[in-house]
Amino acid sequence: MPSGWVHARAPATIANVGPGFDVFCLAVRGLSDEVAIRPAAADSLRVEGLGVDFIPADFAKNTAGIVIDALRDATGISQPLEVRVRKGIPAARGLGSSAASCAAAALAFLKAFPASKSLGAEGFIRAAVEGEAAVAGRHYDNVTGALLGGFVTIASTEPLVVAREPVSPRIALAIAVPELVLRTSEMRRVLPDVVPLRDAVANVGRAATLAFALSRGDIALAGRCLEDRLAEPARSPFLRGFPEARAAAIAAGGSGCAISGSGSTVFALAAQPRIAERVSHAMCNAFQHHDIRATPIVTSVDNRVPLGEVFPHSGPRFSIPA
Repeated sequence: MPSGWVHARAPATIANVGPGFDVFCLAVRGLSDEVAIRPAAADSLRVEGLGVDFIPADFAKNTAGIVIDALRDATGISQPLEVRVRKGIPAARGLGSSAASCAAAALAFLKAFPASKSLGAEGFIRAAVEGEAAVAGRHYDNVTGALLGGFVTIASTEPLVVAREPVSPRIALAIAVPELVLRTSEMRRVLPDVVPLRDAVANVGRAATLAFALSRGDIALAGRCLEDRLAEPARSPFLRGFPEARAAAIAAGGSGCAISGSGSTVFALAAQPRIAERVSHAMCNAFQHHDIRATPIVTSVDNRVPLGEVFPHSGPRFSIPA
């Protein structure tokens, strides 16, 4: 391992993407967490950046530390490490903050210890999920999206069957980030155990069509497929102003609107950045009417493949199993 700091970044993510509960994920350009590691006499961890008061700095309890421990167990590497986590993604906003720290920790470990490459892409995904499971439950969407970038779909976790596709650069993302905390663990508890057959069928149809639309850059079709009948109806009552924000997004020229992950962030698709800017401000204004401040963000899907730096076959179209 190099004697100095080894750095890695992983992007924010939008999970579910409307109808794809625990199955779909988009990597978001411009928002990221960074993890840096270097050799030390004993393990230590420091957290900097956004929301540090709410994030444990204990190595054994922090998501980055948990991932590194999982990788050391899997590889037999015992080197103690000094870890620095810099948070650039707000926590508990539905943007995959914990997953980004997990993914960045896995990437930093991979860069620092090239021999760990023998675990393969699947091994690093599973190790990163260990950190996510500690704070948000054992689900793979955000972590896999942060490691692979682009548009990720998960068919199965046992065995792990994953595919990723780049998203057309013609699609812009309009995002509103309310100053409202909705923790993933709490939002998963409100989900129903059983849903009507007609709603399950509707979600399958929209999810299948959405995947085609995103890869083809068909914004109008993608927008029509963002409706979710499984998770969103149960979660939206906890997000004041969401119905108004969705209506405002459509009125401002957005194509569809949905909750990002478990919230509170919401997003819409747009044909160009100029429209996305108008849409993001319209959504923020809708939340303001409910006395909730929100931050507008205009961005796009991050099609880079973080794992691709080490696994060259992790190209624009990548799947597990290969």
